Amino acid sequence: MKHITSITTTTLLAAAALAQSTAPAASPIAFDLTAGYDSEYYYRGLWFSNDNTWFNLGASKKLSDSTTASAFAYYTADSGSTYQELDLGASLAFDVGFATITAGYTYFFFFDGYSATGLGQSYSHEVYLSAAKAVGPVNVTTTLAYDFFIEAGYAELAVDKTLALSDSTSLVLKAAAGYSLGGYYTVINGAGFNVGSESVWTHVLLNASLPIAISSSVTLTPYIAYNISGAGRTETNTSLIGVGADEDQFFCGASIKAVF
Repeated sequence: MKHITSITTTTLLAAAALAQSTAPAASPIAFDLTAGYDSEYYYRGLWFSNDNTWFNLGASKKLSDSTTASAFAYYTADSGSTYQELDLGASLAFDVGFATITAGYTYFFFFDGYSATGLGQSYSHEVYLSAAKAVGPVNVTTTLAYDFFIEAGYAELAVDKTLALSDSTSLVLKAAAGYSLGGYYTVINGAGFNVGSESVWTHVLLNASLPIAISSSVTLTPYIAYNISGAGRTETNTSLIGVGADEDQFFCGASIKAVF
């Protein structure tokens, strides 16, 4: 009986060891580092500064076949460091079959105030939910965000299409339209605080980028874009024409991204 038990125990241990050796390895954490330049810094249709250099450090990990966790740290500053911003965020993306759903949180810190004058709010934070799906030949993404500082929301609909030009180069065409829900930074007063309350279109953004794979882990992406201010951005953007903004404006930039 002891001999039979010993054989059985040995067999079970061997089976367990075999199962462990054949089980898939845990997904490693993937990191990426991006550095870029923007001739104008527009965020959701609102102008902030020009001649910006920025850096983004990202990390992601597959938690399962359908779930991925991500985090990032983003910093941007204009050429004179008059405007500086740091964003920190995390998200979970779920492949639910018919679409990819992403839920996330972002904290925004403005080093010298929201209006880069030392006045106004110095931070903000939001939660957001997005859904992305291929519809025919294009990708469609919808986003809903809620800003806790101003207690207002933002909605966006974006459509993009990628055209392969060669084995290493693609042309990506994108159009996005934003909408303020309850005054999402639609009117900024002289003290640098949002006093808007209207639900209104904010902007339309047209973008063409050219990702170029330099190697298997490094991609260079120049782009050109055109921001068209809606009723929720016209007043603020036109009031800043003297320092670089405009109601409707072309701008451009480039970034280089390394994955490791």
